[in-house]
Amino acid sequence: MNKAKQIQNVNPDEVYSYLASRPEGLNDQEVEERLLEVGKNSVEVRDQWKWVRSLLKQFTNFFTILLNASAVICFIADNIQPGESMNVLGWALLGVSFLNALFSFVQEYRAEKAMEALKKFLPQRVRVRRNGNNVEILAEDLVPGDVLIVSEGDRIAADGRLVKSGDLVINNAPLTGESKAQSLHESAVEKRMSESENLVFAGCSVFKGSGEAVIFATGIRTEFGKLAQLSQAIRRSPSPLEYKTGRMVKTLAIIAVSMGFSFFLYGVFSGRSLWVNLVFMMGIIVATVPEGLLPTFTLSLAIGSLRMAKKNVLVKELKAVEALGAVHVICTDKTGTLTHNQLTITHLGDAPACEKFKDNGSENFLLKLALSASEVRKTEEGFSGDPLDVSVADSYVEKGGDFAGFEKNIEKHFAFDVEKRRSAGIFSADSQKFFVVKGAWVAIRPFISGMQADLSAQPVKADEEALEKAEAAIRKVAATGLRVIAIAYRVLAEGDYKDAKQDDLEHDLILAGFIGIEDPIRKEVPPAVKKCQDAGIDVIMITGDHPDTALAIAQKSGIAVDGQDKAGVLTGDILEELTQEQLIEALGKGVSIFARTTPEQKMKIVAALKAMDKVVAMTGDGVNDAPALKAADVGVAMGKKGTDVARESAQIVLLDDNFASIVAGVEEGRAIFSNIKKFTNYVLVGNGPEILPYLIYILLPVPLALTVIQILSIDLGTNIIPSMGLGQEPPDPKEMRRPPRDRSEGLLTRPLIIHSYLFLGLLEALWSIFLFFFVLAGGGWEYGQELASNNALYRSATGIALSTILLMQIGNLIGRRFIYRSGLDMGIFKNKLIFFGIIIQIVFSWAVLYFPPAQKVLATGPVSIEIYFLAWLGIPLIFGLDFIRKKVVQRH
Repeated sequence: MNKAKQIQNVNPDEVYSYLASRPEGLNDQEVEERLLEVGKNSVEVRDQWKWVRSLLKQFTNFFTILLNASAVICFIADNIQPGESMNVLGWALLGVSFLNALFSFVQEYRAEKAMEALKKFLPQRVRVRRNGNNVEILAEDLVPGDVLIVSEGDRIAADGRLVKSGDLVINNAPLTGESKAQSLHESAVEKRMSESENLVFAGCSVFKGSGEAVIFATGIRTEFGKLAQLSQAIRRSPSPLEYKTGRMVKTLAIIAVSMGFSFFLYGVFSGRSLWVNLVFMMGIIVATVPEGLLPTFTLSLAIGSLRMAKKNVLVKELKAVEALGAVHVICTDKTGTLTHNQLTITHLGDAPACEKFKDNGSENFLLKLALSASEVRKTEEGFSGDPLDVSVADSYVEKGGDFAGFEKNIEKHFAFDVEKRRSAGIFSADSQKFFVVKGAWVAIRPFISGMQADLSAQPVKADEEALEKAEAAIRKVAATGLRVIAIAYRVLAEGDYKDAKQDDLEHDLILAGFIGIEDPIRKEVPPAVKKCQDAGIDVIMITGDHPDTALAIAQKSGIAVDGQDKAGVLTGDILEELTQEQLIEALGKGVSIFARTTPEQKMKIVAALKAMDKVVAMTGDGVNDAPALKAADVGVAMGKKGTDVARESAQIVLLDDNFASIVAGVEEGRAIFSNIKKFTNYVLVGNGPEILPYLIYILLPVPLALTVIQILSIDLGTNIIPSMGLGQEPPDPKEMRRPPRDRSEGLLTRPLIIHSYLFLGLLEALWSIFLFFFVLAGGGWEYGQELASNNALYRSATGIALSTILLMQIGNLIGRRFIYRSGLDMGIFKNKLIFFGIIIQIVFSWAVLYFPPAQKVLATGPVSIEIYFLAWLGIPLIFGLDFIRKKVVQRH
């Protein structure tokens, strides 16, 4: 053999020796040696500076820049007017800036690690032949010389040379950028590697057909791997919710700067000192901006995604979490999603009456015909392939058939075509060659010219009356919920089939009979559908099955009511003719079942629903489902039966292919968004008592109730842990009894602002300021009297104001757990972060008054224990008044 030849120039029978392999595949020792030599089949780009860049990025966000600029102003002010401790405030602001950046970095790191953990839930697996057996392995364990078995929907995991091809069509878009299907073959070619039709490349997908290839390059040695090495590591783009959050923080910061600068100018023109005006400006800015909120959002989404994964819902993109919680419509497949996808042949019917055969010989011959048009492989675990084809093989073997013996007689297989809705094959028996077609009755009927009620007798001519009788019989069987497949064949003349295409052979077929397949409904589906309906979510079933089968399954699952006629069912041929306006009208009238549809028609349904301003979740598992999965607001792929292409196109993957898991994901998505609003509400309430003291201070001749450092201790010292606790609250049991939220609903809604600033925030502000002046008045202070920042009375008064806010935030925290419930009924010990957050606030409220190191840092002083108990009254005050508000709102 000429070793100068490249792999594409080698004849198929020489490929194995060229790559030091064999048809039965490598053995375990060879695999181990090659793994040690070439390493794992991975093209992951290691970014050594990723976390360094991430840390530095935290110092460039808007709030950090604002703090640093404020610190610079403080240092300048200290030079202009020394002795006012502005330099201390400057260093404090720089310290807070660093801590905030560090906290944000830690939160982003945790979120990133959470997303990496999610990837491990569904690693790519491939089928190979090793030691003479077909086995499934992790894609990263592929080595050069492995015999890779590919079929429709697979993503190619390494570069390989074809040695067998069955109508194999590849989409090379990931490599070439051109989304154009290319037919492949196993013959040698004299072309460049990139133009060769006998090579499959990593990253590309199988659009149609099947084949076998011997791997010649893995990991970074593949063409895809070389490109990956030249490119930068992919960085996750922010989700819409994160974008909204960032915009909200920037808006609040701009408002804060505007307010601070405006009152700074007011102070200058009213004759106040530069120091007073600068302190006021810093205070307004720091009090208005919710520090630490943005990283808490990101972490909440990531932790929520991990929680969803435990419910068999794998989130690939964080933005899908937000969208899933706002879904109005779920468009679902039938097979494997509503049903178990455990197909069992329970009915072998004759033509045209579809009545069960009376003899085993006819049953066996019908199964033999069906098996010749099926693509199954024998593995150690049993048969593998399409579930329908596997059920045919299982039934054939159960009835005494010899699969291995019959498989040798199958000469050609035509892969299942989604658009044609049928597959075909050619096999030989008794010196005859049979061309067999297996598929939907509506797809095969046009080619039928004869029927054979008794498969041992001669066929009879199929007139229109006989065809209509067959149609009626199929409807009767389908109405019981069985999936009905038609089997037709014709005997080929010698040489009639050589190099012929399926279309050329599909004529003058003889209808041999029908196969009825049972696929039981998952027991979790009816309750899940009911939960959707209670939550205001419409469920639409889209299937390629017969309309009677679809209606029967829809009734059993609760999508359609018992006794519902076919007015709620729309077939693919009718759907094809409808305009978008007509389809919208049909959906408005209650059409919830689409039968005999093609994957391409899913796009039309998605477009119509989105035109109705609906947030749409669409399930899919095939290659042709990919466009609809991308077009939907939430694309949901199947983890078990789904193809690699479908999983890559979707934002969410169901690890168990169960419809009930989608509903669990919706519930979790709603909970995540609800939790984000909870801790946003909680944090903004704390801003109220921080802002009001500065407004009073600039407008009236009174001391300042809170210093800038004290505000920062609330925002960054005590609010963070409770916020994280609220972000990890479990779903409210009543969450799925409310209608879907408006997708355009932002985080800063008018009710939330009013509740945060003008109700609870005002309550905290009034009670804390009351106690501030109560202490001042009790110590002999008079209105208009100035107090030095180191005055013992002033330090005690600011201490009780700070302590009161910390304690009242406990009542605010418990109240935020539910919209209408108290929050105590849930138990504060169930959420460890909330319990820990409450302990921190209690301890800190005591420390600022009675612990000398805390007094020194925060410039506070002690008060009598009786006044400290008055601060504790703030907890039932804010909690009780808010609970009364909840009940009033709930009633109205």
